Amino acid sequence: MKKKTKTKTSPRVKTISKVILLCIAIGLIYITLAPDADVTSYRVSIASLKGVWTTAHPEYQGRFLQFADDVVTFGWGDKGAGSYSFGAIKTESAEQGILVDIRYHDIEAVDYHLRFHYVYKNGGILWMNNQKGVYWRRTSTEPLYDPFFK
Repeated sequence: MKKKTKTKTSPRVKTISKVILLCIAIGLIYITLAPDADVTSYRVSIASLKGVWTTAHPEYQGRFLQFADDVVTFGWGDKGAGSYSFGAIKTESAEQGILVDIRYHDIEAVDYHLRFHYVYKNGGILWMNNQKGVYWRRTSTEPLYDPFFK
């Protein structure tokens, strides 16, 4: 009868096996914990926000936000509207969508900031931290109101 002999695994093969297992483990961890690539890779620009945004919230009836090429316009219902020139736009990934910070200024060069969360899927939705339960949706992809600078 033949005697069974154990084949000896070389240290080199053991090392390669460990490296492969480590790479697989790192890959699985990355896939599980990595941020949503769809959200982080989307670049928000004024062009991607272009159009008129309104809300169905009763406290904001008749109000709107409008983004055009170089202008943001705020519709204040019966109080009219005011337009401002864009200064800059900054974005960062957030837990829900993308956090957008727009710097704009009036005709006297006074700077203001508009900060909101933005999700671009399904036509887009945005909301401000200080307006709980108020969601703005794009109702037109083209600006409809002539700028009136304040």
